[in-house]
Amino acid sequence: MVNRFTDWQQDLSKELIKSKRRRKLYFEALQNEYSNDLEVLRAIVKVIGLKEFSTLCGIPSSNISNYLKKGKDLKISTIKKLISPFGVTTVYIPLDNAA
Repeated sequence: MVNRFTDWQQDLSKELIKSKRRRKLYFEALQNEYSNDLEVLRAIVKVIGLKEFSTLCGIPSSNISNYLKKGKDLKISTIKKLISPFGVTTVYIPLDNAA
């Protein structure tokens, strides 16, 4: 069995994987709880599961894990790939919090 985050929720994960609309609504709901969208991505990956999120965005799970570490600089193209499963076109990541 794959190691899972304690936040992983199998039923919610399945629902979010099946529906892009639900993923977008979930992303937007979490935007109200976190100070920037990189934190939202970290929280969603914990809920969906790293392997499942990797499949959704077409990026190897080891890369996603590295990208979402605090202090990691990301290119805009990488951020676009990470948010592509949510149907979100713009993200909020202040420059002083991105690193």
